[in-house]
Amino acid sequence: MDLKDVRTEIDSVDLQIKELFKKRMELADAVARVKAETEDAIYKPDREKEIIDHLTEGVSPAINYEYTALIKRIMEISRKYQYGRTLELRNCLDIPCLDQELIYKNIAVQKSEVYLCDAYERKTLYPVSSVSDMKEAIHTGKVDAGLGVIESVGMDVSDSIHKLLIEEKLFINHCDLVRDGDLTKKLVRFSKNLVLRPEDNRLKFMFVCPNRSGSLASILSMISDYNINMTEIHSRPDHNENWNYMFMVEIAANLLEKGTRSLIFQLMNETQAFQLLGSYTVLES
Repeated sequence: MDLKDVRTEIDSVDLQIKELFKKRMELADAVARVKAETEDAIYKPDREKEIIDHLTEGVSPAINYEYTALIKRIMEISRKYQYGRTLELRNCLDIPCLDQELIYKNIAVQKSEVYLCDAYERKTLYPVSSVSDMKEAIHTGKVDAGLGVIESVGMDVSDSIHKLLIEEKLFINHCDLVRDGDLTKKLVRFSKNLVLRPEDNRLKFMFVCPNRSGSLASILSMISDYNINMTEIHSRPDHNENWNYMFMVEIAANLLEKGTRSLIFQLMNETQAFQLLGSYTVLES
């Protein structure tokens, strides 16, 4: 058998796989309909492990890893489809939000960063000495919002601002790219309200992976499966659990869009912890 004959057989097998895949997705749709009615969980790790263990029985060790990877991907794609169908059949993604930005009269900002805030009226700024002071001002209601540099693009990110957002359940609702010498910095404004606007082109969130092999790769693949571009990712230790990390991610997406809502719904159900951190627009030159 020469290479041409082998390729002909591969084409034949691929067509069979295509038909079987279409049939499997029909069954996935049936599962989604039942689970939408019963409100049953889509993702059941223990059940999937049982299926994988059963299907890999008798498979040659030479291709066992590859076959296991194939089964996992089929299951991941099936779940992706089911999350989208579930949202169509049952509107179960209830995220409190506003549809327009509020007017902020008092905005806390660190004294060391006031010089970057030319876009804001000085009378609205409430200078503080530290992020801790900013947290206290927001928590006690002395200010309506906070303002700070969350990233020096291509250089570093602010763990303290991210920690503030997570601990106080705050949301970024505005982002300016400001020049500071040779650096471009992300100056973000955040408040207690999530604001979703049709023109927003960035969505930021935090997640914690389940502490098992391949969980991060699965989540990153999930984002890619929705054809969404990830514009930022960084991590910091999760102090609530040893050897685990929080991942802060920014994607080029809008939460009002169907695909993005499905992704967020899936992430909320398949991560160990999940929190939205903001929706905003980034105007790139």
